[in-house]
Amino acid sequence: MKIVDVRNVGVEFGRRKILENINFKLDKGEFLIIIGPNGAGKSTLLKAMLGLIPFKGEILIFGKDIRKLTRKERERIGYVPQKFLHEREFPITVEELINLSIGKVENREELVGNFLSLLGIESLKKKLIGELSGGQLQRVFITRALVRSPEILMMDEPLSGIDISGEKTFYELVNFLHRELKISIILVSHDVTVVDRFADKVLCLNRRVVCFGKPREVLTEKSLESLYGKEMGIFKHKPCPEDGPCKLFVEDSDA
Repeated sequence: MKIVDVRNVGVEFGRRKILENINFKLDKGEFLIIIGPNGAGKSTLLKAMLGLIPFKGEILIFGKDIRKLTRKERERIGYVPQKFLHEREFPITVEELINLSIGKVENREELVGNFLSLLGIESLKKKLIGELSGGQLQRVFITRALVRSPEILMMDEPLSGIDISGEKTFYELVNFLHRELKISIILVSHDVTVVDRFADKVLCLNRRVVCFGKPREVLTEKSLESLYGKEMGIFKHKPCPEDGPCKLFVEDSDA
């Protein structure tokens, strides 16, 4: 059984088609990165997969229609949204915010403390969320998504507002969660260069599926040109070395 099975999915807002005929499947434990230009429908696809917006077609999670999942089954899906700035203004501590996410459970304090420690932010638990940096707040929201021990973790461009050094730390953290906790990861990203290093599968999206599969098999110059267009520059894909990850970079077309 596939942990995610998306079948002929389409999304329309009014008469405007946002997504058309989206099909792909994921096995348990796989790390998927969704890439594409602005306006490609990446966030819309994630919201459809979470059952947050209406869609045509079928989306099966754990072998069951996402629209028919029980509350208990939905707790097996963790979600880190793209925007959480409005919550920064609320006078609440890190610990209180996470406690609200899990309700009354046995050993709640120990559970929260363990995950805060795992993500390296245990010292922040008494701080107000408005006092945190972007990178710290990001880890808090990942912690909030993890405390119910989800089998799938979906993240919508979680690096918005994070500096370059923070990006590196973030991907190392997510890779650790994927590898050590065996969580299936679905991550929307604008950064093509990280796909080869971390993803088991990549979905190239521009309202339709442009490419899907293992990065070193489907991330070709042709597929990236179809995805972003020639005006974005020439994408180069070097042969993958046997002792390391593929290297993907963008060569400025004005150079």
